[in-house]
Amino acid sequence: MPKLPGINHSRTIKTFEKAGFQVIRQGKHITMTNGGGIIVIQAS
Repeated sequence: MPKLPGINHSRTIKTFEKAGFQVIRQGKHITMTNGGGIIVIQAS
């Protein structure tokens, strides 16, 4: 999957946290969940 230009991963994390997601794992990728779904964000 190609990277989206102009999207900062830390800003994306804050946005998803406001939507009810929580960080469950952090490393090269950040895994977040809201209890019903899981998203993975590449931190580059």
